[in-house]
Amino acid sequence: MKAVMYGAGNIGRGFIGQRFYLSGYETTFIDVNEAVVNELNAQKKYPIYVTRGTEYVPEWVENVNAVNGKDEAAVVKTIAECDIMATALGVNILPFVAPLLAKAVLARKAVGKPLNILICENMIGSNEYLHGLVEPHIPAEDKAWFEENIGFVCVSVGRTVPPTPAEFKEKYALAVCAEPYSELPVDAAGFRPVGCEMPPIKELVPFSPFAFFIERKLLIHNMGHALMTYMAYQKGYNYIFEAATDGEIKYILTRALLESARALAKRHGAPLDDTMQFVEDLMVRFENKLLVDSLDRVGRDPKRKLSEHDRLVGAFKMVREQGMIPAHIAVGIAAGYLFDMPTDAAAVEITDYVKANGLTAALAKYSNITDEKDVAMIRKFYDLFAEKAPFSAFVETLAGMKNTH
Repeated sequence: MKAVMYGAGNIGRGFIGQRFYLSGYETTFIDVNEAVVNELNAQKKYPIYVTRGTEYVPEWVENVNAVNGKDEAAVVKTIAECDIMATALGVNILPFVAPLLAKAVLARKAVGKPLNILICENMIGSNEYLHGLVEPHIPAEDKAWFEENIGFVCVSVGRTVPPTPAEFKEKYALAVCAEPYSELPVDAAGFRPVGCEMPPIKELVPFSPFAFFIERKLLIHNMGHALMTYMAYQKGYNYIFEAATDGEIKYILTRALLESARALAKRHGAPLDDTMQFVEDLMVRFENKLLVDSLDRVGRDPKRKLSEHDRLVGAFKMVREQGMIPAHIAVGIAAGYLFDMPTDAAAVEITDYVKANGLTAALAKYSNITDEKDVAMIRKFYDLFAEKAPFSAFVETLAGMKNTH
């Protein structure tokens, strides 16, 4: 069996590539990083240092090779011949690879071979998005076959794969570090042809309807990650585990997660107990000191992470829609608008815009938050952060909002 992993970054190597290997696939990575491609072809394997208890345990991924993403003919041939494919490129990269995917689809049609693409991107509606990028490149006479035989499958990637410690990179250039979490929820309705067998991938769990699981990842897991990051930046921390073990941040984080969990369970009619268990497990995972995940990586690109449908604002609006008060999530949004990491162009753009035009204008422009009550709520916490107010002031303000927990 042959698998294609489009993207040889942390998620590609540190999670999906391992799932393919453990399931018996020969895996070809596609990437534009020539050094990574050459190393994969030279070594044919790489280690994942999995955090287990208080130590890193190396787990080897073998039977791998790579193709340079700039070699269009090789990319099309590789995708045309595989049995399963996944992407972990980043949403911003997908438009650039869509034309190549379309060519590969047409090559598969010539031999009557369907394909399912596991889309491992942090985006609600990633299946519709990638489909919409590829479909315009399919000729009219081939569209019916395309719709019936090419599956765009949403995946909820829950495993954290932070930057790899230098000590491991020095030993093995391809080494990655990851937490043990390995469940791979996928959208059962995305597979084609309709009614086909699920691919034999270990710990792949098909669900339908899938919206709950993709929103759980984005609006609980990713929301909490971002909130911790932006609050921790205000306190001068460098790493996520420092934030997760800070009592003040933990106070806000726990309650923000509860706000989102309750709203999500209500929105989907899901058991609240199961959602709360997910939150409890997540809190433990956040405190893993072996996952040395930096704030600059997790907080990167606040322009996207503060957008209307992404983690923080998406959770904020969901809580509002369900008739609840997203006060603690608002703390995270406020901190996000103060994330002025000098090496992050998006962060600099947002904070400069706030300075020039004010927070109200920025919330409207970047987050589509215009309701006066919502703007006022976020502004209260923004001002508290800007004033370097004591934590007691945050607690008093939250109490005054009559939030129920």
